[in-house]
Amino acid sequence: MIYIDRTITVEQGSSRMDEPVILYRGDHDVSVRFTIINTNVKFGSDFNMIEYDNTPHAQLIILSPTKEAIFSDILSCEEGVAEFTIPQELLDGLNEVGKYSFQIRLYDYDQGSRITIPQIKNGIVVREPIISENDNV
Repeated sequence: MIYIDRTITVEQGSSRMDEPVILYRGDHDVSVRFTIINTNVKFGSDFNMIEYDNTPHAQLIILSPTKEAIFSDILSCEEGVAEFTIPQELLDGLNEVGKYSFQIRLYDYDQGSRITIPQIKNGIVVREPIISENDNV
């Protein structure tokens, strides 16, 4: 498994990431682990009435350069880290090369409540490799 760590900071109504996720057409099975800090959101649990600072569940929403939306499944988080595998449809064709914006939805324990952090513009960049196995040289 290959994964990339990124930190997202939420401040004053906007989100910023420490650096963009750079991938190349043809890459596959790459996960990104997002640590989201400073959301000022608390997550409660109905069954034990304890408040938590970290989200128990999250969903990734990606907006392509052509304005097509890709929604991940809602996944469980480990200690506030949201880990998503980059969908293969972002990496398998020439028309996927470009800059993608995304948002992350945060869910409570029973997924009955959610809040969305501000978008990260151009946070995922898919580039063309110098050569591909399918290219004729």
